[in-house]
Amino acid sequence: MIRIRYAEINDAKILGEIHSRSWKIAYKGIVPDEVLENITAEKREKYFEKALTNRQEEDAIILKDDVAAGFICIGRCRDTDKDDACGEIWGIYLLPEHWSIGIGSELIKWGLNELKKRNYKRVTLWVLEENIRARKFYEKIGFRHDGTVKEITIGKKLDEYRYEMAIE
Repeated sequence: MIRIRYAEINDAKILGEIHSRSWKIAYKGIVPDEVLENITAEKREKYFEKALTNRQEEDAIILKDDVAAGFICIGRCRDTDKDDACGEIWGIYLLPEHWSIGIGSELIKWGLNELKKRNYKRVTLWVLEENIRARKFYEKIGFRHDGTVKEITIGKKLDEYRYEMAIE
């Protein structure tokens, strides 16, 4: 059984675990190993404790048979070239053992529906150019690269692509 609920402060530990484990697998070969090795569940837990306390982001957990399998972060689009009609998926992460079995699709559909309830007309997200697996996933859902690219540094210079989708 699948259930999705908003995260609370006592979820920080599992969010940190999901985030660190998914990063280490998803970004292997993209982000330098020394950076990935430095991402720990404990460090990420502290981040989520702060974020959930200050309500800097809205995180929701997906549970499969009452066990946390992943989470999504949603909110208003942070890009300055977008207006108030644009929401954003700030991140979506699943434990690797839950990849490719439909959990991610359920989670992103839930997130899109939540953003639609808030009257957003479009949704954006950012994805690393080299993260082909994630890009194919987003494209299957209906997201398209809008042509916007930004360079970020995560141990090395990487390009991030902005994807967008209408949800009217």
